[in-house]
Amino acid sequence: MLSWFRLKNNSLFVRTLLSFTILVMIVIVTITLIFSNLYSTTLYSQISREQVKGLEMLSENVDNLFKEMDQIFLNLEINMDIELFLSSRSHDALTTNKARLQISNIRQINPYIHSIFVYNSVLQENIVEGEPGFDVESYLKRDASFQKSVNDSRTIYLTRLKESEVPPSFLTDKKAKYIISMEYTNRSVNGEQQTVVINLNDDLLVRDYLSKNGDLLMLVDADGNLVAHSNIDEIGQNIKDTPSFQAVKNSIAESGDVINKKGNDRTLTTFVINRTTGWYVLGSTPYQSLIQPIQDKRNELLGVCLSILLLCLALIFLISKKLYNPVQRLTELFKGSQFNVGSTASNDISLISQVYTETLQHMQSLENKNRDSQQLMKNNFLRKKLIADEPESAASQSSEDFKLRIDFDRLLLCVIKIDGYSQLDGQSAMVLESVLFQSVTELLNDEFRYEALQMPKGEIVLLINESESVEDGFPHLLAKLSSVKDSIAVTLDITITIGISNPIDAWGDCPNAYLQAQEMVKQRFVLGLNRIIYPQYVEEMLAHSFDLPTEIEQSLTAAIKRNDRERFVEGLENMAALLRGYVHADAMQALFHVLLVCITQMNQMLNDENKKLGMRFGELNLIFTEMETLGQAKHWLLTQFDEYQKSLESIQHLKENKFYRKIEETIQYIQNNYSDSNLSVEMLAEVAGYTPNYFSKLFKEMTGINSGEYIRKVRIGKAKELLKNDEHKVSDVAEICGYVNSSHFYSAFKKVVGMTPSAYREFALAEKE
Repeated sequence: MLSWFRLKNNSLFVRTLLSFTILVMIVIVTITLIFSNLYSTTLYSQISREQVKGLEMLSENVDNLFKEMDQIFLNLEINMDIELFLSSRSHDALTTNKARLQISNIRQINPYIHSIFVYNSVLQENIVEGEPGFDVESYLKRDASFQKSVNDSRTIYLTRLKESEVPPSFLTDKKAKYIISMEYTNRSVNGEQQTVVINLNDDLLVRDYLSKNGDLLMLVDADGNLVAHSNIDEIGQNIKDTPSFQAVKNSIAESGDVINKKGNDRTLTTFVINRTTGWYVLGSTPYQSLIQPIQDKRNELLGVCLSILLLCLALIFLISKKLYNPVQRLTELFKGSQFNVGSTASNDISLISQVYTETLQHMQSLENKNRDSQQLMKNNFLRKKLIADEPESAASQSSEDFKLRIDFDRLLLCVIKIDGYSQLDGQSAMVLESVLFQSVTELLNDEFRYEALQMPKGEIVLLINESESVEDGFPHLLAKLSSVKDSIAVTLDITITIGISNPIDAWGDCPNAYLQAQEMVKQRFVLGLNRIIYPQYVEEMLAHSFDLPTEIEQSLTAAIKRNDRERFVEGLENMAALLRGYVHADAMQALFHVLLVCITQMNQMLNDENKKLGMRFGELNLIFTEMETLGQAKHWLLTQFDEYQKSLESIQHLKENKFYRKIEETIQYIQNNYSDSNLSVEMLAEVAGYTPNYFSKLFKEMTGINSGEYIRKVRIGKAKELLKNDEHKVSDVAEICGYVNSSHFYSAFKKVVGMTPSAYREFALAEKE
């Protein structure tokens, strides 16, 4: 009785007990009732989505297969022997045999190809390569087994095979009586037709794409014909009158599922519309086989939920009773805490939460302040000031947390940079940076008030105060830095350049001072390495100038024209002597101008596309960034001149070849006869008086490219000139440039230029406007 009386008087315990009991019962009963009803529907929807996703992957695989066939057709189209057969207007057994051999080789690229049919309507001649069974006569008659007409450049349809005495292949165990035909047809204005039909093995398609245990998979065209089926015997049948196909066809979605009820049996039919063909990819699964595992799992879930409910009810009392005593002790403890001053907590639990949160925040603050060493935090603070990473309002507050050894009375910013840093490997650079930083701080000792920190790319930054004496403050600092520089040259066997900014008065001046000190270091390009450079020194020693005397440019270009290395070196020396009086930015601008003039003159002298000098912008930018002295710039320009001399020697050696004149005449012949559609390697070889194989070898050796590529280059170049105005239609341009087939012209133009002829014309006309 006494325990029960205490329990009743204990309001917190009672509230906890009742709340916990009611909450657990409501939650578990609600989950049990609702989830048991929704679980089967949710899981069923998930299974349906997975099946639809599987069909989408199957449809994508079929798309990829058709794309492979499109690529194979492109290989057929651009093959010179096959193109010659398709465009021939007279029968030639040699041309036909060459085309047949090429078709046979290309067919072996993909195992899914049943056969390839190529048809020339002008000659009424065709070539068939591949498995037997393709009915050529029926195709030429265009009977019901074949596509009646072709409105697009490519049509995909189902074709029935004719009976063949050849036994089926033992490799694939082929049984299907149908194939999938991909017909590519080009028609000219006068009705001439060039057709390529690539036939796919339905057997391999079924075996590799539609074989899946427990599911019935099929491909159906818009008329309900079974193009492919996991049961090969079903291929060719029509299912347009079945309820499931009607439901799928009436759906406005591109993918989804329908349930077909036939008697007591129900079937889940999932579908996806194939993007390439518009066919339906269908999957059929008995509904009962899907729902039975769901029902079993639902029953198991109900049992588990009921067991959890009983267990929770049994433990509620014990848990609630044990919960109160710790809460009471914790509440009494927190009431006397230093974090409970002015507390507005409405109850014990909110009091505990509030004091606990404030305690954690205080501990986090202490942890943040002591996480890293004071020196590391100070360095991070200083780096942020140099790169303006914090607003000015935050800077004054943060600086109070560090005991900085500097003030803004005659404060300078120095940047120390290792000379030749860009030529060091990673490990050597890392070691030198660390040793240099330690050496600088030791050599400065306590004679000056300063803060030192390391920056990227071998830089050491000093925020340093001048001496207290105004008279010898800056000279004394220069003398000390010079002593440090000399000591490092002796001890570390390296030289350094030191750039000094103007005095700064506040943290906000640090970013500009840092950039100014870096700019002082860059002046070593004209002043030389191993120096101390500051604004007054630059003003006394250097001047601003934006132009080089024309005599220097003329001297360099004359040396390039005469191939005179000594005169080129002399011109570089004169240029360097003049640039030593320029500031860094003007010197780099003048140097870049000289580079453009020299490279342009060299390329004019070479007059050979394959020998011209040049480089990507990224390489050029890297070279100019890493150049530290004028000597390096002169050496680099002289290297370019040496490369130019090698190219001249190579071209001269080529011209001395006894076959060079013949190839030049052949190139001129191509320039004059590019519009001839029959222009080929054989014709050029006949003009030159060599065999085709020997001529092709000579042409590539002399020019660097084969004759076919050169013909295409000339034709496309002429086409680009004609397309720059709208005097000719695109089809007329193709014919003028020697392309009988407009489709072939479009393909070749886009491959070389990167855009279609029509798009190029629009671009060229817009540029002209």
